Amino acid sequence: MKKRVVLSLSILMILGSIIAIGNRPVHNLIEYDENTTLALFDENGEKIAQVPSKDSGYTLDTEKSSCTNGSISWDTESWNPIITVSGEANGRVSCSLYFRKTTPYDECIMEYGSDSIQCSIIADVDTEGCPVVNADGTVGVTGVESTNGYLCSAPDDYGTSYYYRGNVTNNYVKFGDYYWRILRINGDGTIRIIYDGTSAHANNDSSADRQVGTSVYNSSYNDNTGVGYMYGTVGASTYEDTHANTNDSTIKTYLDNWYKTNIGDKGLSSYISDTLFCNDRTFNSSNSGTGAGTSLTDYRWRYGPWSSAGTHYPRLACSNQNDRFTANDEVTGNGDLTYSIGLVTADEAVLAGGYSDSNSGYYLYTGNGYWTMSPSYFGGSYADVRFVSSDGNANYSSNVNSSVGIRPTLNLKADSLKLGDGSAGNPYMVEG
Repeated sequence: MKKRVVLSLSILMILGSIIAIGNRPVHNLIEYDENTTLALFDENGEKIAQVPSKDSGYTLDTEKSSCTNGSISWDTESWNPIITVSGEANGRVSCSLYFRKTTPYDECIMEYGSDSIQCSIIADVDTEGCPVVNADGTVGVTGVESTNGYLCSAPDDYGTSYYYRGNVTNNYVKFGDYYWRILRINGDGTIRIIYDGTSAHANNDSSADRQVGTSVYNSSYNDNTGVGYMYGTVGASTYEDTHANTNDSTIKTYLDNWYKTNIGDKGLSSYISDTLFCNDRTFNSSNSGTGAGTSLTDYRWRYGPWSSAGTHYPRLACSNQNDRFTANDEVTGNGDLTYSIGLVTADEAVLAGGYSDSNSGYYLYTGNGYWTMSPSYFGGSYADVRFVSSDGNANYSSNVNSSVGIRPTLNLKADSLKLGDGSAGNPYMVEG
């Protein structure tokens, strides 16, 4: 016969490194006698005098911990061990508990529970095949990824983000009668997805169905304001006036209309998180004439034209609050959006497997060019924004007055995904 017991460690009497449980009910489930003991150890096998607190950065190592007359697991909500006892209830039970440093997976479980899909995704993070993360949070990407699929990590504005890279086949989502691909689990636990069609497409499938249409990015193409998802005064001479978020770009209007029809009017907005979209208007440090009050007639943003050689250093953190587009959040973001919808960034496209070469093997390839949200260049007469080309190359930019494909990007709330395994045949499904 087996009995399951939750031990409340707050009532234990500490005697050195051994804790004895007297004759008392534990959560009214069972009575233990004086022979029941727990021994506590750190991850190095050194004895410790008390259980680490919930906010200490340590958790129970359930694989290493054991009991002589039962088995052990851990209740992350009550922060207590769960002992399954074999034999008589009052028989001798001796358990050794080992505590180790918490991992992101542990923290996810503590926040969202063991049945959360985003936690099961995070558990698959790769530590060997991914690009190196630098001390400043940038990621050193040296080429395309078309053969292998990885889940990698890098810092974003909320914490640690987990992004898919390469030929991944387990990041499909079905939501609102459309198929999407997960770009990443954001640092706040929300799930960033990009539109991928009315049916599930393989990574190398060239199809116009993988976008919702085409549009110019902005009709104001001969001024530096044209690169803004929202923008300020046309012809202004200062950074502040140029990048004030007072006017909607053409593509923002397009996406707002699409959101209203396909998300809002269908009653699906409750699944959408107000997690930021980055329209990074940080200047390239090598520019001249980029300060406020100077002439802004010839400059490059951080994603200005690349050389095809060398290493690219994308990042998931967005430098300026003014460029962090949110609908209501004015703490991390700017609160300027009408609806919580945007586009993939050039950084995300590069981290996903794009680079300065063609690539039909990674999951963001569609066989059609589509806009990112990342400004590129203004040469005095035309403004350019980065886009992913029809061959999957992420090293392209286009005049904002060009008609290019649109793939809406959303952030789902952390607890939205409830079913599926992420495959094309069994995509993750949103509850409801």
